[in-house]
Amino acid sequence: MTGVFSNAFLLSSLTILSRLLGLARDILLFTAFGTSFFGEAFILAFTLPNLFRRMLGEGTLSSAFIPVYASSLSSKSIQSAFELLNKVLSRLSVSLFSLSVLVCLASYYLSSLLTESKWSTASHLNSISFCYVAFICCAAIKIGALNSHGRFAAGGISPLILNLAMIGTLSIFGVWKNVPLDDLAAYLCGAVVLGGLFQMLFPAIELKVKLRWKYKFDLQSSLELEKVNQIFWIGALGAAVTQINILVSRFLAFSLDDSGALSYLFLSSRLIELPLGVFAISLSTVLFPELAKRANDADQSRFKECVTRGVRLTLGITIPAAFGLGLLATPILSLLFNWGMFTSNNVLLASEILLISVLALPFYAGSGFLVKVFHSKKNMKAPLHAAILSMSVNLLMSVVLMRFYGVYGLAWANVLAALVQTVFLFLKTREVNLSNLLTTRPLYILPVLGGSLVMCGVIEIIAIQLPVVLGKWGDLISLLVLIPTGLICYLGVLYLFQFPELRNINQILPRKSG
Repeated sequence: MTGVFSNAFLLSSLTILSRLLGLARDILLFTAFGTSFFGEAFILAFTLPNLFRRMLGEGTLSSAFIPVYASSLSSKSIQSAFELLNKVLSRLSVSLFSLSVLVCLASYYLSSLLTESKWSTASHLNSISFCYVAFICCAAIKIGALNSHGRFAAGGISPLILNLAMIGTLSIFGVWKNVPLDDLAAYLCGAVVLGGLFQMLFPAIELKVKLRWKYKFDLQSSLELEKVNQIFWIGALGAAVTQINILVSRFLAFSLDDSGALSYLFLSSRLIELPLGVFAISLSTVLFPELAKRANDADQSRFKECVTRGVRLTLGITIPAAFGLGLLATPILSLLFNWGMFTSNNVLLASEILLISVLALPFYAGSGFLVKVFHSKKNMKAPLHAAILSMSVNLLMSVVLMRFYGVYGLAWANVLAALVQTVFLFLKTREVNLSNLLTTRPLYILPVLGGSLVMCGVIEIIAIQLPVVLGKWGDLISLLVLIPTGLICYLGVLYLFQFPELRNINQILPRKSG
C-alpha cells in the first residue's frame, strides 16, 4: 500500500509539473493564435498523432504489453523480458515509421487539392506533425517496461520534454519574434516532432544505464509476442473507437461556422485533463501492474480489493474536481487565458462550454480505470463493446444536437457518450456492482457527493463575502482563498465519514513520527 502511494505521489508530482507546463503552453498558444483558424488548424492537425499516441502508445499496446512483459519478468528472467521488448519495438518501429511516411506524403498532397483555406492548412500541418506518432509510441513501450520494473519517473518526465519544446517555440517565434501565424503553426508542428524524438530517447537511456538493456533488431516471432498480439488487436479496435469520439467532435467543431468552436472544446478538454491526468490517470498507471499481477491469483479477494480501492480513489478525486472546476470556470479561464488575442468575450464563451464539459470528468476517469481492470484480466471485448456504444451515442447525439445548439450540442454529446460508456463498464465488471454507487461503502460515493456539495456551498458563501477586486489580481485572490478552503471542507467531510485512505493516513502518521 505504501509503495502504491509513494509511486502515485512521484508520478502525480511529475504530472502536476507537466500539466503546469501544459497550461503555460496553452496560454502561449491562445495568446499567439486566439481563436483564429491557424490555431484551430494546428489543434486539429495535432489531434491525429495525439490520438494514435493515446490509442497505441499509452493505451492498448501498453495494456497488452505490460501484463505479458511482467509475466515474463517474474516467471522467466529479465533477459527473456528484454527479448520481448526488442521484438515489440522492432515491429512497432517498422510499421509506424512506414505509416508516418505514407500519411505525411498523402497529407501534403491533399493540402494542395483542398480549396478551403482552413482545411488546406490543417492538412499541410498534419504532413509535418504526424511523424510524432512513431517516436511517441516507441517511447511509450519503453516506459511501460520501466513501469514493470517499478520505475515510474521516465513516464512522468516524458510529457515535460514535449511541453518544453512547444513552449520554447511559442515563446521565441510567437511572443518574441511575432512571426506570421501560418509560419508559427508550421514551426510548432516541427517542435512536436523534435520533442517526440527526445521523448523516445530518454527512456531508452534509462533502460540502458539502470537495467543494462541492449536493443537488438528482431522480427522473429515468439510465444510471448503472440500473446501480446492476441490481446492487442481486439483492444486496438476498442481504443480506436474511443479515440474516434474525440476526432469526430473536433472535426465537427472545425466544420461549424461558429468562430472558436474547436478552440473552446479543446480548451475545456485541456482543463479537464488537469485533474484527470494528475490524479486519475496517475493512479491507474501505478495500480495497473499490480492489477495485472493479481488478476491471475487463485485468491481473487486481493484483486477485488485493488479494483475497489482504485474506483473509490478515482471517483473521490474527480467528482469534487468536476464540481469545483465548473463553479470556478470563469475566474480560472480569465486568470489563465485572458491574454493577447484571447479576449474577455472568449473567456465567457469558453466558460459556458467548460461548465457542460466538466460533467463528463468523473465518467472519463471511471471508465478509464475500469478499462485498465478489464485489460489486466486480458479481457478486451468489454472495453471494445463499451467504446462502440459510446461512439455510436456520441456520433448520433453530435449530429442531432449540433444542428440546434452548435458547439454546446457537441459538448453535451460528449457528456452523454461518457456516461453511457461508464455505466456499461460498471454493469460488466464483477468486482464492483453498480448498486455500490448508491451506498456508503465500499466506494463511499454518498460521502463524496455530500462533501462536494458542502464544498460548493462554502465556496459560494465565502465568494460573496470577499471584497471586489477587478482584473487578474481579483481572480488570483479569489482562487487562492476559495480553492484551499473548499478542499479543506471536502476532506473534512470525508474524514468524518471515515474514508479509508484518509483513515489510513491518520494511522500511519503517528507511527512514523513516533
